[in-house]
Amino acid sequence: MHVVVLGAGLAGLSAAWTLAKEGHRVTVLEKEDHVGGMASSWKVGPYTLDHGPHRFHTRDEELLRHVYEILDNQVVIRERRSRIYLEGKYFDYPLKALNVLKGLDVFLLARALADYTWIRMVQWFRPIPDTHFENWVIKRFGRTLYRLFFGTYTSKAWRMPCNEISADWAAQRIAQANLWDTIKKTLNPPREGEVRSLVTQFWYPAFGGIGALSEGYAKKLVQQGGELELGVNVQRLELEGTRVARVVYERDGRTHTLAPDHVINTAPLPRILELFTPAVAPEVRQALDALKYIGIVFVYLEVQKPSVVPDHWVYLPSNELTIHRISEFKNFSDSAAPGDSTVICCEITCRPGDERWNLTLAEAARIAERDLVSIGLLQPGESRGLDLAKLPFAYPVYDLTYKQNLDALRPAYKPLTNFHTTGRQGLYRYNNMDHSIAMGRKVARTVAKGVDHGAAEVAGGKEYFG
Repeated sequence: MHVVVLGAGLAGLSAAWTLAKEGHRVTVLEKEDHVGGMASSWKVGPYTLDHGPHRFHTRDEELLRHVYEILDNQVVIRERRSRIYLEGKYFDYPLKALNVLKGLDVFLLARALADYTWIRMVQWFRPIPDTHFENWVIKRFGRTLYRLFFGTYTSKAWRMPCNEISADWAAQRIAQANLWDTIKKTLNPPREGEVRSLVTQFWYPAFGGIGALSEGYAKKLVQQGGELELGVNVQRLELEGTRVARVVYERDGRTHTLAPDHVINTAPLPRILELFTPAVAPEVRQALDALKYIGIVFVYLEVQKPSVVPDHWVYLPSNELTIHRISEFKNFSDSAAPGDSTVICCEITCRPGDERWNLTLAEAARIAERDLVSIGLLQPGESRGLDLAKLPFAYPVYDLTYKQNLDALRPAYKPLTNFHTTGRQGLYRYNNMDHSIAMGRKVARTVAKGVDHGAAEVAGGKEYFG
């Protein structure tokens, strides 16, 4: 059996390696000149850089053993530390009640508690529907805490009003069910394995950044006889009846055609459906155009001191700042930077093609340093722009119509008996690293065994997995 895998991110690589290990012929087609997608790493001088903060965590012991196998046991374990910088103070995130009580101004705290009490009373008589992100958070935390800790940051990062963002985003990315849940978890931390327990421990490659995981898959895939083609431009997927008959792609100026038994897609689903020949129906095309993505510009600042923050990442919700999150890779692995210097990764969300997307390294570095100086993390002139990276399809946008648009796509690919789409990009789903790997392995088993192993159900509910 010959399987073509589109995309060499974690979902695609885990699917390809699983199939190759079982003796199937596998060809992976990747448009970039490296593997990993968003989970890739690279070296600039003595520094190892990632696309922002990545952490692998799971409660699935078998999946954890699998990752150790891929990384040849070269793994470090870290205790997550992430905070929000707000009004001159740092607050733990996920929120902890005692930390919030100590950090907020007494009048602001009183207003927050009054808001929460009021909204709970309102709920008794006129329940607020979970129609969008804003409603979801306000009904569970009150308007003051919504504005401080959730609304401002989310609107800034997604560059759209929170009442235009689906409540699904809140359900999956906010650790606490409500303010009372926050208080209870502070006083009596949940046991490991409870549905919405706060995941504090995570695993990370000891060397090579998060990209070591993708590189590990690629190396083992080739060792198993799998084919990995980089720098590929897929031109079309030719359909015959209910099958993908041929995959046509260009590489190094030459056109190639494959006639696979199965195709596993992990590239952005809207972009792949655009390549179907014959073309998709007009209503499907309309839904494709309606599905949006947020892009991210990553600017890396070299700083000549051992450390800037003790955190893995820090959220910066203030609208006075352009950057919305920073991360320091040395806190993930000691091998990421020399002992006497460090790198801060600063993220700027954008729409591909806008003025932020078009920033140069020098421009982005000036913006990032200015923001970090304004909050006291750097002194003027203390950093220099080291590198710049841009991802156009960083995150799928969960707007109020994304579900109906996804539903409108299904008639275009569901009838195809040998086309399978999975992973964050292939399902248009904001999920974690462990989910992407699990999806890839499950879809591989579905293809190999001919029985659905439930890849589409991974991270498909409203449970928290932040």
